[in-house]
Amino acid sequence: MPRIFGLNIIAVLVAGIALWFIGALFYGVLFADLWMGLWGFGASDEARMEGSMGATMGAGFVLSLLVAGVLGFALKALKADGLVPAIKWSVFQWAGFVLTTMSYDIIYALQPLMLLVLDGAHMLTGFVVMAVLLTVLDKVAVKD
Repeated sequence: MPRIFGLNIIAVLVAGIALWFIGALFYGVLFADLWMGLWGFGASDEARMEGSMGATMGAGFVLSLLVAGVLGFALKALKADGLVPAIKWSVFQWAGFVLTTMSYDIIYALQPLMLLVLDGAHMLTGFVVMAVLLTVLDKVAVKD
């Protein structure tokens, strides 16, 4: 498998794509109305958002690939050499960096707590799925 800086590129691509699809499932299918309501978006906002959907989805896709690559590097640096250690470390990374960073929106931007719960669940699901994929695809992104 092709590797860059020790990471299996195929595994990183698959994990990034999975994170992007999890976001599409959370915000486009399962919780779209809840998410829009929590942000206070109305019909006029929805029409405006649809106008920039392509660029927004493209940027989100690139960001998902970046997150997958960084998680892969972190798992490698932490020597997560199996499925269980990779999942444990990904949850630790999520709790220590993602959830705490998202919490600033609750504290300073006065966003509803339920928004943190929704966004946090999205990213926790994504981190666990990415850890599984990065590990299973040739025990890949977590080995030298």
